[in-house]
Amino acid sequence: MYTMKLSNVETFTLDALQAVGVDKKEAEICAKNISFADKQGTDTHGIMRVPVYIERLQSGAFNAKPNTKWVKETDTMAVLDADDGMGHYPAQLAMEKAIEKAREKGIGFATLYNGNHIGAGACYAQMAAEQGMIGFLTTNAGSLMAPSGGKERVLGNNPLCFSIPRKGKDPITLDIANSVVAGGKLQLASSKGEEIPLGWALDAEGNPTTDPDKGLEGTLVPIGGHKGYGLTLIMDILAGVLSGANYSKNISLLDYDKPNKVGCTMIVIDIDKIMPLDRFYDRLDDFTAIIVNSEKIDKNGHIYLPGEIEAQTKQKRLEAGVDIADSLHEELVELCKELNLDKEKYGL
Repeated sequence: MYTMKLSNVETFTLDALQAVGVDKKEAEICAKNISFADKQGTDTHGIMRVPVYIERLQSGAFNAKPNTKWVKETDTMAVLDADDGMGHYPAQLAMEKAIEKAREKGIGFATLYNGNHIGAGACYAQMAAEQGMIGFLTTNAGSLMAPSGGKERVLGNNPLCFSIPRKGKDPITLDIANSVVAGGKLQLASSKGEEIPLGWALDAEGNPTTDPDKGLEGTLVPIGGHKGYGLTLIMDILAGVLSGANYSKNISLLDYDKPNKVGCTMIVIDIDKIMPLDRFYDRLDDFTAIIVNSEKIDKNGHIYLPGEIEAQTKQKRLEAGVDIADSLHEELVELCKELNLDKEKYGL
């Protein structure tokens, strides 16, 4: 295991993206948002993904010089063509647009197509919370799940995220995939040579497995059975069908040499257009106090609000850095050689 400072994660990612042709402005946003994932403990969406992003930029699967443009806009809605570029940059543009619309009209909606992997959804939803608004987003992905009763991968593990502001506190942020675990956790287990718990994935024949590689060849298990299946199906409609993006089996997985062409949809609500923001904060504090002070199974236990553990992880990692597997460390060192970057600059 190797420890990397978060500042080095961001600097390395910025330099690597620029080395393969991504413009500085876009690379800076992507690097910041990738570092955000590692900062809050979403390791499956952080620097672990960078070698894959670089490979796809080099192969042309990702467009290093996209012509990102708004193609439709009303007082409350907007549609963005991401032109197959890195996913983090257009996702941030879309959330910024939804916030702008909400500030003007009370609610804002932005969607994009021709996108790629956006990283951790909380990064974008929390942008709205920082403005005293409620943020929601969903995106779709390559097929890793089967419908209830099926064994063929026809649905992505399409995540959803809400972030709700609190006065003087970290926002309540629910950022979840619709399977028991995200596919990245199987990739992480595979890279470490570890088994996965039963109940995370099924093999290609629909049988439970503890082998992450067999799980990646098969399907992820949805949360709550048919409920998780229904949720991920609806997210694909919102992010894929509605946006004009690809959906279901039409989306390529990250290891393919062609664009993902995924979609992403953001919705923002300006609380102050409904009630005074301070009143909302007071009511939310009262509500959350009822939750966290409710009777516990273990009297010495703690009831966490969504996003609270990630906020605590952020504080720890800002000081301690992020642990990366030896295999990933080796990949990053090799990437430095390939891109003519000085590994010492990043503490590698």
